[in-house]
Amino acid sequence: MSRAPDCVVFDSTELLPDVWRKAAGTSPVWAFNPGLVRDGDGWLLAYRIVLADQLRRIAICRLDRDLRVMPGSPSGLSDQLRLPPGDRYPDVVHRWFADPRLYRWGDRLFVYWNSGWHEPCNHQFLQELDARTLTPFGQPRELVLCGERRPLEKNWTFFTTADGDLLCVYSIMPHRVLRASFDVAGEVRCAPLAETAFAAAGYPASHGGLRGGAPPVWHDGHYWSFAHSIHDGATGYRYEAAAYAFAAAVPFAPRAEPVMSLDLAGPHRDVRHLPSLNPAVESVVYPCGAAIDGGTWLISYGLNDERCGIARIPHETVAATVRAKPQS
Repeated sequence: MSRAPDCVVFDSTELLPDVWRKAAGTSPVWAFNPGLVRDGDGWLLAYRIVLADQLRRIAICRLDRDLRVMPGSPSGLSDQLRLPPGDRYPDVVHRWFADPRLYRWGDRLFVYWNSGWHEPCNHQFLQELDARTLTPFGQPRELVLCGERRPLEKNWTFFTTADGDLLCVYSIMPHRVLRASFDVAGEVRCAPLAETAFAAAGYPASHGGLRGGAPPVWHDGHYWSFAHSIHDGATGYRYEAAAYAFAAAVPFAPRAEPVMSLDLAGPHRDVRHLPSLNPAVESVVYPCGAAIDGGTWLISYGLNDERCGIARIPHETVAATVRAKPQS
């Protein structure tokens, strides 16, 4: 594990569960796009693992209060996920587990992920975990949009209201919020709740605007969210992190918009150690988890599709990257 000012970047082999070490052999280990939640005095980290077979797996581990991997804690979570058998889903759904996010809803712990990019459409799932053993509790539930969906659905971000309702941000531009329901067995049905126009005119032009990243976190009177955007670089796309904030009540309108990207990786940003998994990409900083610890943000992110990082950033630094959004 290497350290830079206010930044921890993990050695991917340290995050590899013992159960997959034989499969890994001497080949490279890509571990990236980590979700983060608090776990007592420490933290939980869930992340993608890619080995030489190029399958996408999900692992989970515990970190101590100093963000060190607790010995023996990494486990192969995706091996334990039990989707419905039969032909309900294409084969790729059973072997491609991408971009896990961790979320606590009250005293319940969840991980959710997507099945990548495949025809005719991909799928997203939510799995409750036993907070003590970090093993699946029950079966995964598919995230279902009540209404017309896009062929590719991903980057939804859950948040909880003061009343305990589970909602999620479906898209940032425009700012669309869904209400989640567990009323149907095997599904989490998400129905449109609110929509607000949002352009972030002061932010540098990007492909598709702001897109989902870390689940929003309540702080200082607003929900704060760490998103990603995609820009043109010299040799391919550059994924950047950015912050914005939105209001506490319906319609959950954006209240602060980014005017610049947020540096999470520092000097690690443009350093690669492994062959690129996507030749179209120049560099990646992809936020997947966030927590506020006093006045400091801990933001977990994927670095160049090969490593996991956690940045410690004072709230004042985050706030300096946004401006109040004019209210109509």
